[in-house]
This record gives sequence, structure tokens and C-alpha cells, in this order.
Amino acid sequence: MRRAVLVAALLLGACGGATSSHTAAAALNNTYLSPALSQWLIGAVAHLATPEEIRGYLALREDAAATAFIESFWAARDPDPSREGNPLRQLFELREREADRRFSEAGYLGRRTDRGKIFVLYGEPKKIDFEINPHQGAPPVERWEYAADKTIGLDHHRPVPVYRFVKHDDLTVLYALPASQRGVLIEPPG
Repeated sequence: MRRAVLVAALLLGACGGATSSHTAAAALNNTYLSPALSQWLIGAVAHLATPEEIRGYLALREDAAATAFIESFWAARDPDPSREGNPLRQLFELREREADRRFSEAGYLGRRTDRGKIFVLYGEPKKIDFEINPHQGAPPVERWEYAADKTIGLDHHRPVPVYRFVKHDDLTVLYALPASQRGVLIEPPG
């Protein structure tokens, strides 16, 4: 249950705007490690980690220990340790690279953006389109739809059927519809 609360807080932290997303990311930054390792938990990997693993990684003080931790983390998730390679890790890292290519913005690697996290966990959405933002003059809302009955994410959960994103300053973040609009499909005019 605590893991579900942590994951929900990390995933939905951006609903209120870019500031909450930055705050959640800062909490996962281990400033004792080199830049290459300090932000390892920021992004979809935090959704795979247990609260104990998150606390353990944040307590590390040396790069060698962090590198060993990461190897152990992925070894524990290897679906078939008797075979060479780790298909879960390989798919995860492939999706991270694709997220970096497609969703990097405002100085953030795509894997660390809200769209990138969802992409890494659940892959390509079944459909991407745009909705009119209910706030006059605000940018359109990007809508990702997943076939929730068929998709199981790398976190072993089904995705929410629809994710919405909106541009907030220079960063695209998760968007929560105003309470008055929840459950209402916003159709473009015409």
C-alpha cells in the first residue's frame, strides 16, 4: 500500500503544474553521487523500485556502491536469470532512449518528463490526439489513450485508460481536468 501511495504521488505530482513535478524529482536526487548517478531514480525507474530500495539508493554515498545497487536492482527483476541478458532491463533502456529522443524539453531528458515516464512504463499509446483546453486561451491538451484491457506495464500494472498532458511554461506536464469537466469528453468544434 505504501508503494502505491509513493508511486501515485510521483506519477501525479505534476498534475498541479510543473513546480510539483520538480519537487518530486528533487526528492529522488542523491546529491552525494556523481551527476551521472545522482538522478538515476528520477523517471520511470522510481515506479519499479520499492520504498525500501528508494531509501537505500538515496542513502548511498559512493558511485561504486550506486553502480552495484543498480546492477542488483535489475538482477532482482530479471525474468529468467538462467539466460544471458535481462529482457526487462533491455526494454526499459530502449524505451528510455526513445523517450529521450521524443520528449526531451526544457533541459530535461525525455525519460524524466511526465510523458517520458508514461511511455517508458507502458510503451506507445494506442492513440494520441488533442482536446480543446477548457481554460480560454490555454494550450491544447494532449491526450494519450491506452488499451487498458490488453496492456501490462513494466511496473506490472495496467495503465490508466487516458493520460492528459498540457504545456506549462516550457515543460509538458500531466494535466488534471477541473472537477467540473471530469468525466466529460471534450470534443473539438465542427
